Amino acid sequence: MPGNAAAWELLQAGATQLRMSGMGGPVGFDYNALALVADSLGVDLTPGLWKKVRAVETVIRANAEKHAQSAQKSP
Repeated sequence: MPGNAAAWELLQAGATQLRMSGMGGPVGFDYNALALVADSLGVDLTPGLWKKVRAVETVIRANAEKHAQSAQKSP
């Protein structure tokens, strides 16, 4: 979607900035690092863009939790 192009570009370029917990689950993006990536790409960091980043984090954590729960159920 055209309205999500900047968010997609930022998250793809900053994918290595997803922080993981000690147990291996995702915690969220390093916002300071994403801000530097955005600056280098010329992406305008609007409140709406940060909202999209947080929405993606929520989906990533939910998917990781589902995966962890299904792995615990498997013998």
